[in-house]
Amino acid sequence: MKVKSKQPRKQRKALYSYKNHQRSKLLSTRVADFLRDEYGIKKLPLRVGDQVRVCRGEFRDFEGEVIEVTNNLRCKIKECTFEKTDGTQFNPAIHISNLVITKFTKEKKMDPWRANMIERKAIYGFYEEELKAPKKEKEVEK
Repeated sequence: MKVKSKQPRKQRKALYSYKNHQRSKLLSTRVADFLRDEYGIKKLPLRVGDQVRVCRGEFRDFEGEVIEVTNNLRCKIKECTFEKTDGTQFNPAIHISNLVITKFTKEKKMDPWRANMIERKAIYGFYEEELKAPKKEKEVEK
């Protein structure tokens, strides 16, 4: 859903009032190169249990499991922790755009919803690559 206004307050309001099916598109994050080659996809919605690598910020190059995905495009990672002055530890929320999925959930089999999405996106990606490839010109016989 596109917001017509450029005003930050209206952009924020739209972000917070998205429905779940609209939000899942926003919660998509990049997939690691080796998974991209294997499955043929570039982005997937992030889920609890996925293994991710942080690419930017204070926790750069940390890898860990997603504990929670919040409504404001952030997630909490198990291995990224801060210690408060009283000694307790907490997991700060990291923006989804700073993450790369390195491994899907720990389940034995991939759930059918995600498998269908990967299959659908991989087919589209294949045709997109085919369209971008330069066409070979036919040689004219003399």
